[in-house]
Order: sequence, then structure tokens, then C-alpha cells
Amino acid sequence: MKSETRKAAVVGAGISGLVTASELAKLGFEAHVFESGRGLGGRMSTRRSEAPDGTKVQFDVGAQFFTSSTQEFNAIVDEWEKAGTATLWEGQFASMDASRCVTKGVVTVQPLPEERRWVGTPTMNAVCKYLAATPGVTVNQATLVVGFSNFRGGECEEGAWKWCVETRQSGDPMAPVVTRGDYDVVVVTDKALASERNLKLHGEPSPMASADVPEITNTMQACSQRSCLTLMVVINEAIATEYDSFDVCNHPMIAYMARNSSKPGRPRGRDQWLIHSTTAYADNFIYGNLNPKDTKTHALRMKIVADEMFAAFSDLVVAQLQEQGVLRRDSVDDHSSPQTLPQPLMMEAHRWGSAFPMRAVAADKKFLSDTELGFFACGDYCIPPSCVPYGYIEAATLSAMHTARRADECTKAACSHHSKQLT
Repeated sequence: MKSETRKAAVVGAGISGLVTASELAKLGFEAHVFESGRGLGGRMSTRRSEAPDGTKVQFDVGAQFFTSSTQEFNAIVDEWEKAGTATLWEGQFASMDASRCVTKGVVTVQPLPEERRWVGTPTMNAVCKYLAATPGVTVNQATLVVGFSNFRGGECEEGAWKWCVETRQSGDPMAPVVTRGDYDVVVVTDKALASERNLKLHGEPSPMASADVPEITNTMQACSQRSCLTLMVVINEAIATEYDSFDVCNHPMIAYMARNSSKPGRPRGRDQWLIHSTTAYADNFIYGNLNPKDTKTHALRMKIVADEMFAAFSDLVVAQLQEQGVLRRDSVDDHSSPQTLPQPLMMEAHRWGSAFPMRAVAADKKFLSDTELGFFACGDYCIPPSCVPYGYIEAATLSAMHTARRADECTKAACSHHSKQLT
């Protein structure tokens, strides 16, 4: 009897979801990916825009690069490099102690130890596009998963569990719900599916509630995320710093700064910088009292973030240029050596509400699962990153790979058991 092709539903088209789908496809599955957004990448997403002078710009708004600490991930990165979708970022990297910047206008900068930093090429999400092109993978974008249902498959009551996925078009709450099935495996990589936000805002349970896998759902809900605000800046003239990125410590607002245009494959026409906020600043803005009472729209709130973060970025860069000797510390009245950066050609702030997991919830197994039902969840929150915050891509990838292998084993065992019953 000819065996049927196994089918998998993967929720989320970030790095975890697309690695899972790609690996499952290589193992013989039809892998259907459902992504609520219009683009691929998740934390590896890329924002494209145009400066007022017509300059085309792009920013890696999430992960800035990734590192590798294991042979398993090294082999994957080698594959990405051979495919032309990942390249070493051969820049100059430094740490910046900003503990005296606010009060004294002084920073201390030290070069970081030599480390192999990789980026997607020509964009961070190029890796995700490569994975999405794996034969056997189908990606459904702008498709929101709203629920799950399962049933016993096969010709007897003891057949393997099958799953249906209920979806509708993103951004349209009135769009009809479409039921898609039947899947041997479901893998959820979008942790938002377990969020109780729907219940609080709309009185509707989370999509995970319908799957009736409470242990997985509760574990996902218990994993808190650190938030981050991101600023994208385009400057007409290149900043004369010798470094391409700074890990900033002891600053109330800024945690990281990178010259995005120094990465391989990026547009070089203008100096483009990407700045990440501290978690404390992001939390205060998102959950605290930094929003003026008359600020009602998201755009206005993001404009406040952009202004505040650019002012802090300017202070840090000026202090670094002074330390480097490009600017004199006594040149406050010398207009040829300004103490602030010129106004940027473009700046835009972006809210990244679930940037980094605060703890790993499945370090031993590397994923969450109900193997009897064929339901899995994986992501960077399952494995402790080897290097915070740069190890999250590695953690997400390894979690996805182990999930795919276990899903393969479970469905093979279920198929074998079902075949014996039929004979």
C-alpha cells in the first residue's frame, strides 16, 4: 500500500518557523507555513524605506547579527554561506561604558575581542527567504491562525491524531474563517498564539486554547519577553568613528548602536545607523508614564521615541568622537566642531514588544511537545542562548531542528502502528 505524504502546519515565518519547515520538508513532509505578517523573518526582518532625498535605505530592525558556538549550528551557517545568504560582518566592534555620559559627557570605549559575527546577505531576512524556498515548503503570508481542531485519522478509532488549522486574512476581523487540514503535525513558533491579550481586549481566548494542550500553552504564557525600541537613522555625512557597532552599558536609554550600512551587501549611499533601547526605557514607554496625556496615536508616540533616542545617540557619538580625538572637548563654542550631530535625513522608531526571552523554558528537551497529539512549540525561548543577546538566532535554529527531528520520529512511529492495525 502506497504511503501518504505526511503534512505539517507551522505557525510563524520567523527563523524558528522556517528552519522547522525546511527541515521537515527535507524529511519528506509537506510543510505549510502560516504567517500573520506580510513579510518573512520575525526577529530577522528587514525594513525598507526611502529618505526625503530619494536615497533607498534598509535596516535590520531586529537581530543585528548572529554568532555560532556549536558544531551543529556551524554546519548550518556554512550551508547559508554557500547559498550566498549569509556573510561575515568584518567590521570594527567596541563596548562603550556610558556611566558618565549623562552627567559628564564622557564615555569609555574598548575594542571587543575578535569574534565571528554573521549577517544575512543582502538583508538579514535573506536567510529566511532561502529557507522558505526549500522544495516542499509553502508559505501563506498575511494569514492569521485563529484556532485548531483535531480528530482521529485512519480507518479505525486508534488511528493517529490529525489536525486542522483555522485561519483568516490578517487585518480583517470580518474575513471568513478557513479551515485547512489534515495535518499530522502542528508546530507553533509564534509565541503570541498563547497570549492572553485577546481575552483581555476582545473577550476571546487565545488560539492555543482550542488546541487543548494546556501544558504547552501555560509554559508559553509563563515565558516573559524583554521589550525594545528601535531607531533607524539616516545621516548625510558619515560619522567619523572608527567603530561599526557599540555594545552600550550603563546608559538609561541606549543599549546598542550599529552602522547598518557597514554590513556586507547594504546600500552605501548614506550613513545608516540602527539603535536599540534598553529594556527599562522601552518598558517605561510602553507600560509606564512617558506618554504625554495628549499623545493618542502610535505615530505620535513613536515620534517622541525617535526624538529622545536620537538626542541620546547624538550625545554618545559626540562623546566617543571626543574620546577618539576627532572632536576637542573644549570646542563648545567652535561651530566647526559641533557638539551634536546634524539633523538626520530620516529617522523612524519601531516598537519591538517581544524582543528577547527572559529565560529558557525547555533547556533539556529544546522544545515543548505533546507527542501523542503531534503538537509542538519551539523557539529561542526554549534554549538558553550561548551569548546574550547575540545567541538567540542559534538558539531558535537549534530548537527548530530538534523539533523537526522529533516530529519526524513521532509520525513515523504513528504511521507504523497504524499500518500494523490495518494488516
